[in-house]
Amino acid sequence: MKRLLLITLFCFSFSMLWAQTNLNGSTGYLVVSSAEITKSTNSPAVTTAYSATFSKEKVAHIPSVLLSFKDTFETSLAVDIAQDTDLLVNAKWRFAQKGTTSFAVGLLGQISSVSLGNQAALQIYAASTFESSIMDRPSKTTILLGYSVQKEMNSNINFALAFQTPFFADTFHDKVVFLLDFGNVSYSATPSFSDADDRGLVNVGLRLIPFELVKSVHLGLELRALDLFDHEGRALSLGAAISFQPN
Repeated sequence: MKRLLLITLFCFSFSMLWAQTNLNGSTGYLVVSSAEITKSTNSPAVTTAYSATFSKEKVAHIPSVLLSFKDTFETSLAVDIAQDTDLLVNAKWRFAQKGTTSFAVGLLGQISSVSLGNQAALQIYAASTFESSIMDRPSKTTILLGYSVQKEMNSNINFALAFQTPFFADTFHDKVVFLLDFGNVSYSATPSFSDADDRGLVNVGLRLIPFELVKSVHLGLELRALDLFDHEGRALSLGAAISFQPN
């Protein structure tokens, strides 16, 4: 009975995890969008986030705001500010949910180098998120397939896998999760760090499951290591998100 209660509490906490956004402002992992939507019932949920991403050479600031509706649709706006400024606009529709498995389609529109050349790009994707198990620990897995509408890319086909699982669950009492995503897609077509044209990215991170500050308001924190296996473009990122989820 005690074990069942712990599993139930963990699953509730796990569902709150999706109040956190990725670097392009959509609900998801580190750079990969999931098929989940930030929880919203009678009223829209609002999530504001900020990420500071840095390496030895530069720093990028990425603020974002996300709105989700009826647990099925979300839209977000993020601004990637470094030497140049990029605008990232996301829309995602979860069109099916069967048990613990969700299916969604989305698009990410981008205007890069706003002050210089206004280069446009579009990423269209489909994602499936489902419960899984890693070393007897409950986890979630996302598979993403997509297509990039952009010039001068090695390949326009996008593919990514993303995982999350408790990080030293006994020590942190299921309040911290380990995130891993890898594939050939970044958080935008022209990220401030890494080279999306190389089409090979591996990212890891730790996320503090959002906790309630006051009624209906949750705070989540995140530490990310981006593009670990590339010779250039590796970076660290610190992020925070505040989500207002009215009952």
